[in-house]
Amino acid sequence: MTTFVWTAVLVAALLHALWNSLVKSAGDKFMGSARVALWTGVVAILVALVAPAPLAASLPYVIASALIHVVYFLLVGRLYRNADLSVAYPLMRGLAPLAATAIAAVTLREIPDAVALVGVLGLVAGVATMGLSGLAHGRIDRATLIVALANSAVIAIYSVIDGAGARLAGPDAAHAFAYNAWSDALTAALYLPLVLALRGKAAGPELLRDPLRSAFAGLAAFGGYAIVVWAMTQSTIGAVAALRECSVVFAAIIGIAFLGEPYRGARAGAALLILGGVIALRFA
Repeated sequence: MTTFVWTAVLVAALLHALWNSLVKSAGDKFMGSARVALWTGVVAILVALVAPAPLAASLPYVIASALIHVVYFLLVGRLYRNADLSVAYPLMRGLAPLAATAIAAVTLREIPDAVALVGVLGLVAGVATMGLSGLAHGRIDRATLIVALANSAVIAIYSVIDGAGARLAGPDAAHAFAYNAWSDALTAALYLPLVLALRGKAAGPELLRDPLRSAFAGLAAFGGYAIVVWAMTQSTIGAVAALRECSVVFAAIIGIAFLGEPYRGARAGAALLILGGVIALRFA
């Protein structure tokens, strides 16, 4: 993985942690995630208007990605009701890179080299340890744990779909960003009617609340994942998916510093494992 791609994915990880922290800090987590989806769709439409259209071969992947991202947003809205960000977030993200690596190996014949595999395993171990330390201290309930693990599978599936789809979207970064824009716009178009159906007339004003904060979250969500989608055209899907999970360190810092969540010593050891994985992926 080149230094530029490696650095870009770390920036994407920070952006991802930021928008998740905004959902966590919202009074209504479901509507918080819905506002992020709405504003991500707005940003996506603006990008789609100026970017080249993705090639036709990628369009089935756009549709599949949008459908599974609807599930992802529904689960994110449920996830943060009864758990700390610094616990729920790493549990949700922890197994996804390893599952994505396995799925990509089977479906795309994309086998990571030994150094990359060490990096993936180090990151997964660190992320899982960070989440499990919170689980041991009762910072998450059983139902939320199930939601977190279910969303890990969702993340792994959409990572492989989007990595494969972006590679078919066109020859350059502009086409990868366009692929993500079309997917995010379709996700918003599918998700928002569902929100209105679930919440009724009250959902309309809620979606328009706090527009500046929500617009920032949507921009962070779009930009963070667009970078990841592009990076998966430059490196293996498993390596990019794993490196992106450095976001759990950023999420832990945000949770402790700004959301009043407790610090646990085990998280420091987990952070060291993640750091080792990050370094290994730089040299993969």
